[in-house]
Amino acid sequence: MSRRHALVVGIDEYPGFGPEDQLAGAVRDARVMEEVLVSRHAFNHGDVIRRLGIEATRDGLLDALWKIRSQVGQGDQVVFFFSGHGSQMTDREGDEGDGLDETLVPFDSGREDTENRDLSDDEINYWAATILEKTPHLTLIFDCCHSATLHRPGWRIRSVASDLRPVEALPPSPVPVHRDIETGPRPLLLAACRDDERAYELPPSVAGKVRGAFSLHLIEALRDACPKETWREVFTRTASALAVDCPEQHPQISGDGLDEPVFGLTRPKFRGSDPGQQLLELAAGDNQFRLAMELFRSRGGAWRRSASFVEGDRLRVDLRHSHGRELFIYLFDIGLTGSVTLLFPDQDGREILDPGITLNVGARRGDALELFVPRDLPPQHSAGVGHLVTVACESRLSTTQLLAGTTSLAHNGSAISVSYRLRRV
Repeated sequence: MSRRHALVVGIDEYPGFGPEDQLAGAVRDARVMEEVLVSRHAFNHGDVIRRLGIEATRDGLLDALWKIRSQVGQGDQVVFFFSGHGSQMTDREGDEGDGLDETLVPFDSGREDTENRDLSDDEINYWAATILEKTPHLTLIFDCCHSATLHRPGWRIRSVASDLRPVEALPPSPVPVHRDIETGPRPLLLAACRDDERAYELPPSVAGKVRGAFSLHLIEALRDACPKETWREVFTRTASALAVDCPEQHPQISGDGLDEPVFGLTRPKFRGSDPGQQLLELAAGDNQFRLAMELFRSRGGAWRRSASFVEGDRLRVDLRHSHGRELFIYLFDIGLTGSVTLLFPDQDGREILDPGITLNVGARRGDALELFVPRDLPPQHSAGVGHLVTVACESRLSTTQLLAGTTSLAHNGSAISVSYRLRRV
């Protein structure tokens, strides 16, 4: 049976660089990526290696990469996620037309009088080629860049100045033999921006907490990915969402597997009797009634279409149906650990959904969740799998069961018992 291996790297502090080159959201990106891999894409915590902050030295990263290489079997899934600074350095192997290698900057690297400890693209390519000898399922995700011009006050970029020291002033190349991965299977590469662009961190005024713009939207797309959804589809949603916050940043995707299901999953992976996964299964199947649902969130007063939400967001949900009769609606929030929060019915117990009615229910910290149902819209279909799950019923669920935090929902003629943490606001 195939396994899933991942290395997630996040670096905020760089002792070898000045105050202007410190980051604030990279470690958070790595932690959230790990949670999404485990909770939504069937990775085991034991197979995810974390290198955060001071742990993400050059030696720490190389040890982790080659540890994964020693454990990979035929057909395994392998992911390398890096959130931090990118840069460039003088090409030591003589294979770059512009004389510069692209690099990832570890915690202990520096410039000028400090030793360059960067990982070059040749080193990463060499490691990738050895992985691809054993499995074609290698995904590289880099939220960094190698441009060093800052345009927006308060917005950080994930790059430091290029190291243009001559080859003899740099450590010798550790790549024993140059190997071109373009001659065989190619890893799937997702990059935060084009070569001549900048990868931004979003400030709290935009993202609630400091986050990498690319990581934020990619992780949301991965969290909400439906069974059989391809990398191309996930990337398209990521790029569209990123364009709202950073229209000058254009993420890139290349390699093999663009039209393969994300991480090879063709169906949801349910773990035992996890109530959150059971509820997702219900919503992913043929619901009693089809609803179209769009989620919007507000940061600083502007409504923006979104795929999920975090604590403290103000939300609006647009639901559409044209069944010509009343429906009983229940909204559930599924957290990363599988915990389920009932968001609607609200404190007054209102649960009948009619066209034109606006309802307010509570978000996680008591912020208003505005539910608006437009009039006279044709029926549409919703994937039904996401952080926010809607269940529509023709008859009211038991109030006693709802208050007890457990209920049974019909699914294709079968009853599914769902337990959840009840929250009425």
